[in-house]
Amino acid sequence: MRTSYRHPSTFVLLPLLLPFATADFNFEVGRRIHERVSSFMDTPMTILLQTSRYRANEAFPDDMGASDRDHFLKLNDAFMETYPQFESIYYGLEDGVFAGHGFNEKVANYREPGHSGYVVSEEGDAGEEMQKHYVGCVNATSGEEMPCEMSVGGKFTECVNDCELIKCADEASQRDCEILGGGEVKEDCEANVKWCKNYIISEAPEGAKLGYITRNTHCINKNGVPSQKKGEIAQMGTTEFTNCYFLDGVTPVNRNLTGNYAYCGGNGMVCDNTFYGAYLSRDYDPRWRGWYIATKEIQKPNWSPPYPFFTTQAMGITFSLPIYSTLNDGRNEFAGVLAVDYTFTDLTKFLQTSYLNSTTVVAIFEKDDPYFIVATSTGSKGVSLVLKADSSRRCANVVTDDCIATRVPAAELAETEMDEVISNAFLRQQEAGFPEAELVTSRDTGKEFLYATQTKAFTIEDADLNWKIMIMIPVETEQADQIVPGDALFAVLVAVGVLGVLCCAGLAGLLVRNRKKREIVVSDWRFMSAFVGACGLLNASTLSFLGPNTDSLCLLRMWLVHWFFVLALSLLFVKTMRMYLLVGTRSGVRTISHTQTAKMALPFILLQTVILLIFTFVDPNKRREIVETEGSEIIHRYVCDHDTPAFFSAMMIYEGGLILVGCVLAFKTRNLRSEFNESKQIILAMYDTAVVASILLIVSNVVVTYQGQQRLLLAVGIFWTTCFACSVFVIPRWIQVRSRESSSSREGSTNRRTVVSGLSLPSNGVPEYKKRPSVASSDNNQHASNSSHLENVRVENEAKTKSEVNAATAEERASKVGFSIDSKSSLEENGESSEEKLPANACQGV
Repeated sequence: MRTSYRHPSTFVLLPLLLPFATADFNFEVGRRIHERVSSFMDTPMTILLQTSRYRANEAFPDDMGASDRDHFLKLNDAFMETYPQFESIYYGLEDGVFAGHGFNEKVANYREPGHSGYVVSEEGDAGEEMQKHYVGCVNATSGEEMPCEMSVGGKFTECVNDCELIKCADEASQRDCEILGGGEVKEDCEANVKWCKNYIISEAPEGAKLGYITRNTHCINKNGVPSQKKGEIAQMGTTEFTNCYFLDGVTPVNRNLTGNYAYCGGNGMVCDNTFYGAYLSRDYDPRWRGWYIATKEIQKPNWSPPYPFFTTQAMGITFSLPIYSTLNDGRNEFAGVLAVDYTFTDLTKFLQTSYLNSTTVVAIFEKDDPYFIVATSTGSKGVSLVLKADSSRRCANVVTDDCIATRVPAAELAETEMDEVISNAFLRQQEAGFPEAELVTSRDTGKEFLYATQTKAFTIEDADLNWKIMIMIPVETEQADQIVPGDALFAVLVAVGVLGVLCCAGLAGLLVRNRKKREIVVSDWRFMSAFVGACGLLNASTLSFLGPNTDSLCLLRMWLVHWFFVLALSLLFVKTMRMYLLVGTRSGVRTISHTQTAKMALPFILLQTVILLIFTFVDPNKRREIVETEGSEIIHRYVCDHDTPAFFSAMMIYEGGLILVGCVLAFKTRNLRSEFNESKQIILAMYDTAVVASILLIVSNVVVTYQGQQRLLLAVGIFWTTCFACSVFVIPRWIQVRSRESSSSREGSTNRRTVVSGLSLPSNGVPEYKKRPSVASSDNNQHASNSSHLENVRVENEAKTKSEVNAATAEERASKVGFSIDSKSSLEENGESSEEKLPANACQGV
């Protein structure tokens, strides 16, 4: 995770800022999904065990042989109605019998017992016993009967030593029980031995004319039994009944082949209903199918590896359960296999149904490389049907033998937008090593949508089934890192920024209106006004905090806040330094013009500009993505940030150094005369800035996390420090002006005299002569005294007028050019002068 430059915050707004929540990944969701998939996968085991027990209770008269076809199909139909998620439930026996439902199309499949691969003469004669099978095939489209002739490479079974019983190939059956001696141990060993018929699987050679026993697909009635009676044929997805047609949808099925088929009951019994509703014929024998062979070899329940189903070429898996018959001598003979099919489509439908109205996405893929997709809750296709001759071309007819099913790895899902989301999530999980106890994040391609993902292993050890379940839960992007219209903080930030601008504007107005006053002149009002104006711009820059976190806005915020901060400080510093050089040193009278003073501020501003330019190109403040996970907590954010903490360090050193410089200046100007001395104000401003900044940094790193809140708090901090700093400089000067004017007004009122007809009257209006005795001899003296007093008043008024003109001229010239100040007269505590008033030449224009 990148190191963030966190803007400061403050305690005042914490109650407003704290109620922001983060997203939690509910690990219980993963556990529930695992349980539901487990339950879904356990169901076929339960069904097949029930069917096996039903058989063991002798509920099937022919021990599930050919004549028990309809008994099984009725029971099976009940199971299929109860558990519609299955593709089919069926069984195959060692004699070649196959029976079961293909529930996807509401059909039944059946194969008579016997071995395919029988020889057919050139005239089409298959012998007395096999001829009935050879003529049992039909064209699925037209309904025309056709011979059941094997293709080159077609598989068939051949008995070895008349299919004698031998020990099965599983470990328990191959164990030598004789070496165990006698007793219960040997008895247990022998009881676990299974016996299998001995036959091999061969392939039809080129040039040979061989026939096969067809596996027929039948229309069924409401009971699940093959039928071709009009108006009673069941259909998938509806309770209405229709007729049985061939695949052209027009030709009705009407097959009444008569023969002594095993379905009829054996012992030469003849019937004509074996092929009722049979509209599709295939060369199929359960004994050479993978699910059957694997179960026979291991002699225990198992899940097959995924494979393409024979009928539809759809990819799926099969759960198989071996069944046995007990011989007269007590041995267990392997009789066949009960099986149930799950297509990947069935699993996908289950996941879609379970999570149809949920934002949760579930994907199941195989445990081992290349991690083929099994099923997803979004309906992703884990299987692609292509032509055998050209795998780049899709297969148009899934029934044809020209098609082949190819599996899709999880990393290569790409047909739909959600496929890409799942693929990206898988790749991120693969990179992380598929951790079960940790969350891994991935995003929606081309979007700002994030998923938190978790994988859980799904294993059925006895069945050798190993998958991984990936659970994906969307995570909303946290909006508290930005302040946009409609946000509760939007109006607050606007109000703070505008109030800050108005505050500084009002203080600047005070300076300008009183710029010719003695107290304002000696405070260097122009640079003081510039400082206050820069503070106003700094407040205005906080309005850039409004809006989303984009690259352009992030960079703009970096520039405005930091640049105006240094601008304001530099103007304050050079203004203070100018006063210090003029009245705080012993160099005598010096002249520093406004231009020279402005040049003193340029290095500070230029250095900040250079720093900002460097980071603009090297490590800019840009929109960055942050994903934080801790346990089940997930936080997805888009923030303005740098790749490294270098910018934060640079600003801490440079801007912190400027604050330190301000403190040094305050110390150096502490001995200036009170009218020039602003050390107290500088100390207050710097102390306030340092304390507020420290509090903000601590709070932002400890209490407040999101940048939207931090920016509001930074705006409040800027508002407070700028208004406070400007006030401590401007308000005392303004008070001094008001105080002097008020004092002058009172003094003028006290000393005011009235001249009437050449007499000088006191303020009470009573002439002096009325207070004295009326002596005739004193008239002449009184007249002389009044004449002298009038002359003094005239001279005094002329001096006062001249002094005011000179002061105004000095102030005007000083404001245009700079200050010329006698430093010897301004030292207050060094013993060179103790004057409390500004000398006559203290503010003379140069």
